[in-house]
Amino acid sequence: MLCVTLTLANRVPAETAAQTIDQLVTSLNVHPDAVGGDVSAFKAIGQRQVQGCLGSADETVGFILSAARSATWGVHLALVEAQGESWTSSADGICDRQLQEHALASGKRSLHAPGGVTMELVREGSFYRTNQAPELGPIESTLQLLCAIERRRSEEGQEAGLMINAGRSQTQAAQLLGVSQQAVSARLQAGYWYESRKVAYWLADQIEQLITKTS
Repeated sequence: MLCVTLTLANRVPAETAAQTIDQLVTSLNVHPDAVGGDVSAFKAIGQRQVQGCLGSADETVGFILSAARSATWGVHLALVEAQGESWTSSADGICDRQLQEHALASGKRSLHAPGGVTMELVREGSFYRTNQAPELGPIESTLQLLCAIERRRSEEGQEAGLMINAGRSQTQAAQLLGVSQQAVSARLQAGYWYESRKVAYWLADQIEQLITKTS
């Protein structure tokens, strides 16, 4: 299972923080399919954080990249190995209280991390960072790099990439955007669209292997 904690960036003033939090929670819970996979209801935790648990590594990676692109949230991801699942769900559908509180405290580190994202491995009730779990290091570094790319991609490049993801060819995307096929190709290349998508698929696979690993 995967527990995601979103921490609102410090640049968002206190007077608008509550509204921003409410809007995100409402969006996630009214349209849970926007997250994808098995999802426990996202909830506001404190004044500047939102937390929820997901079951799909593929959709979790996509969700985190989307959050990173907004540059409004720091993201902490707790990877819970399969043997720890017995203590990771509570009656209200949110992460286990111990996991919730630990991730809440750790989540603030993500605001200052590369790409705005940090990770921890949860194994048999204990929490491990990359210096304690070497297998986590390449996964966290890769996710940080992908988030950094997402933040720097232009709106035009993102728009073209989403059309490609939807199954359209570069020629079809160009017609819809009113530009040349060469322009679409240039936007995709500048934003490392194809490369980042390949890495994202690899990353999701690595996360899935790690959380289903048994001792």
